[in-house]
Amino acid sequence: MRSLGKILVGLLASIGFIVVVLIGLGIYAAARWEGTHEAHRAPDRFVLTLDLDKGFDESPDGTKLASLKFGPHVTFQDAVLALKRAKDDPRVIGVAASLNDQAIGIARIQEIRDLIGQIRAAGKPTTLFSESIGEGTGAMSSYYLASAFGDIWVQPSGDVGIAGIGIEQPFFKKLLDRIGVKASFVKRKEYKSAAENLTDESMSPANHEELQALLGGWFDQMVTGIAGDRKLTPAAVKDLVDKGPLTAAEAKDGGLIDHLGYRDEFEANLGKTTGGMVHVPLSKYAQMEPPEGRPEPKKSIAVITAVGEISRGTADDSPLSSDNGIKSAVVAKAIRDAVGNQNVAAIIIRIDSPGGSYVASDTIWREVVRAKQSKKPVIVSMGDVAASGGYFIAMAADRIFAEPGTITGSIGVLSGKIVIGGASDKLDVHWDRITAGESAGLYSSTTDFTPKQLARLNEVMDTVYTDFTTKAAQGRKVDVETLEKSAHGRVWSGADALKVGLVDELGGFAQALDYTKTQIGLKPSDTVWLLSYPPAEDPWEKLLKTLSDGDVPSDIFTMMRSAAEIGRVLAPAEGILAGTSTHGPQLQMAPVIVN
Repeated sequence: MRSLGKILVGLLASIGFIVVVLIGLGIYAAARWEGTHEAHRAPDRFVLTLDLDKGFDESPDGTKLASLKFGPHVTFQDAVLALKRAKDDPRVIGVAASLNDQAIGIARIQEIRDLIGQIRAAGKPTTLFSESIGEGTGAMSSYYLASAFGDIWVQPSGDVGIAGIGIEQPFFKKLLDRIGVKASFVKRKEYKSAAENLTDESMSPANHEELQALLGGWFDQMVTGIAGDRKLTPAAVKDLVDKGPLTAAEAKDGGLIDHLGYRDEFEANLGKTTGGMVHVPLSKYAQMEPPEGRPEPKKSIAVITAVGEISRGTADDSPLSSDNGIKSAVVAKAIRDAVGNQNVAAIIIRIDSPGGSYVASDTIWREVVRAKQSKKPVIVSMGDVAASGGYFIAMAADRIFAEPGTITGSIGVLSGKIVIGGASDKLDVHWDRITAGESAGLYSSTTDFTPKQLARLNEVMDTVYTDFTTKAAQGRKVDVETLEKSAHGRVWSGADALKVGLVDELGGFAQALDYTKTQIGLKPSDTVWLLSYPPAEDPWEKLLKTLSDGDVPSDIFTMMRSAAEIGRVLAPAEGILAGTSTHGPQLQMAPVIVN
């Protein structure tokens, strides 16, 4: 009966899925209707509230299925634009935030810090509450974000986990040797360390050098920022870090926070200082109409968001899909569409990517070059990381912005394979093969590269590396010899990338937007239309479209029919299966298929 039970579970799960989707769509429709009406109802004066624990997706689509949440989907760009607007919005009398375990990278932290600093400079109070900035864990970056606020509250039992920052890497070579697996990789050049944890027993000198520089740069940026915001000396901040993690009381004594108190006390104080003003969350503020009298937008700027690993092809748009990342065909078309729209005066590409396919990166690079040839300015704003392929798609832009903490560079290439032939021998697994062509086994995981194959792979790596560095030199308007000094696969912080000429200016999306306006004859304060390419779609609307197209119901009902058929086939075998049992893990291998 076990198999029939599984079929019944699958059938009920399918029905349950349909019910959940229908309920979700109903709630979504109601929330959408209410949100549409509320978006136009702005109080005359209010406190802007910010939940920093939620984080903000870079991508307008969020993360596929995880984006199926009710209410407006606020991207990082939405948050940036809202905070930028709040500085001059007379309705916003201050900002109140909560933070416990934020999950955004240092570059985005720096951008939010800068915007909060501008709000403070405009004379508006900014306050933050945290139950604990870290609890039994290091929370240097979280406190770095919190320190931008003018008034910091922490629960008396909480911590302030400033204890420095570190990088740890596991190295698996000895383990792989023991089980008969070999990581066989070729790289260009010595700093391209992505596979070292498989090929080496410890960090190479080059890897240690680049990571030490990156970590040291981040630490100095954090210490300097904290010291400036808390009116302490960098030396005093370093002393507190060395004593960390700190209790809330110790942090208050050291000048890192202002008050010990519980959330109700924080809220009571906030109500007293603001006169009981209405609180408006950032998600709603981002949807609100601007103050009366604001001029109509003068021009349009296309914004293309490229987030994740880079690969070839197109994306599955369904929110039920796990297909994430940067698809070359999608981004390339987005650039072409923006260029083809006569109403678009300039293009901003927001990049947050560690790299990926060389060919896919090159496809996007070509469209950036063509966009420049159309005489439309192309500006790149880097997020937490724009390295390797992420830098490849950025390097042809007219101007590149990066935060000091952005990870970028990594102009290099890596290729290879995992060889399991030794493990197969240990398990008495014999592989037979039939090939046509001397290089047919080049990518086989059962044998290592032959000397001839390795020589050919090295030739390919040289070709790709030369292409990368040549195009980077062209984009940065330097000779290849000069560019080579900052290449070799080395990663750089945004601050160091500026020094070696890989980026043009330090700043985030807000600074990139202001600069782009000046390139199309506007002032930074002028209003523009920001057009997402490809156009952002609400994930629930996508799901509704998927359902209306019949794809998902077809799959589900096919599954249900199949379950019924399998049940009928297995029914005669139930008696036999009831009298048998298996113990321990079962291994089933499919035939090896040569493509």
